[in-house]
Amino acid sequence: MKYLKWYENQREGLGFEFLISFDDSLHSLAKNPFAYFNVTKTVRRIAITRFPYNAYYTTTKNVVHIHVVMHQHKDPEEWQVRI
Repeated sequence: MKYLKWYENQREGLGFEFLISFDDSLHSLAKNPFAYFNVTKTVRRIAITRFPYNAYYTTTKNVVHIHVVMHQHKDPEEWQVRI
């Protein structure tokens, strides 16, 4: 994951902190995938705690599909191209 490498290059251990925050967000998402912001009728967004990234995802039955993780300051339309 390129974000992990970038943070690790900024400060030793920061990449690991990013990974832990991402994992924590995924655990919250797994507990209640419908608790997070709808960006369209089918796509939702969860913020990665402590870091300026969002994960865009959809749900089908009992499965959460994460389509893209991207920086919050990127063009807000870009996630649509990536899905």
